[in-house]
Amino acid sequence: MELMGLAIVVILVSLAMLFVIRFVVLQQPADFKKEFGQSQLASNMLNTMLKTTNPSCHDLTFREIFQDCARNPNSPSVQCNATHDSCQFVNATVRYIFDQTLDARFIAYEFTAKVNNEDAIGVVPEITGACKRGYKSKQFPIPVDPSGANTLFIRLHICE
Repeated sequence: MELMGLAIVVILVSLAMLFVIRFVVLQQPADFKKEFGQSQLASNMLNTMLKTTNPSCHDLTFREIFQDCARNPNSPSVQCNATHDSCQFVNATVRYIFDQTLDARFIAYEFTAKVNNEDAIGVVPEITGACKRGYKSKQFPIPVDPSGANTLFIRLHICE
């Protein structure tokens, strides 16, 4: 009878060890590195872009060009060159930047520029990718006017 009890204890311990191995040891690790990388890529892309100056547009930073276009998208006050006002310039340049960086590396993304998070303005039309499974994103608020009533939100989603 003691041997039967000992055999049952050994079987129960073996089953417990199998469950531990199955659910703890063989569990797929969380993909924190990928998520962190996507979040940092979105943050760094926007941060670098907004601080970059462009000699083709009076050495203004992209932040200043976005602000000018957001103040009055129909008739911006800055004329970057003979053929482009600030809205046309930022639209073409942002598309070129994303074509040469994210598109070249086959990274799906969505980019939006909205005043007060409501509707897209004439700054940059939404550039959409295929963020169907989720994304990591970064958003930068840019004050449009001194009163603080209007804020331009520039957002970049890096798709999974």
